[in-house]
Amino acid sequence: MPNNEGGWRPPGYDGPGWEPPKEPPGPPRNDGGGPAGQSRWSWPGIAAVIAIGIWSLLAYQWTEQNDCELVESYGLVLSHGTPDPWEMCGD
Repeated sequence: MPNNEGGWRPPGYDGPGWEPPKEPPGPPRNDGGGPAGQSRWSWPGIAAVIAIGIWSLLAYQWTEQNDCELVESYGLVLSHGTPDPWEMCGD
C-alpha cells in the first residue's frame, strides 16, 4: 500500500524508522535481458546454431545414402557438398 511519501510500507505499519525501498516489492523482472538490459542471445551465436543444424542435415544425407560414418559424413559435406546418387564415401 503506498504511503504519502510515494514509497511503500508494510501493511499496518505506521511507525518511525522504516525507510521505503527504492523499487516496489513484487516478482522479479523477467525481461529476458542480460547485462545492461541487453538480450542474452547474440546474432553470431544464432547464426552458428543454424549453420551447425544445416551442416548436420547435409551430413545425415551422406550417412543414409552411402552408409558412411557420421564423422566422415561431416568431412564429405565440406569437400563434396551433398551426395550424388553415384557417389560413395571413399570417392
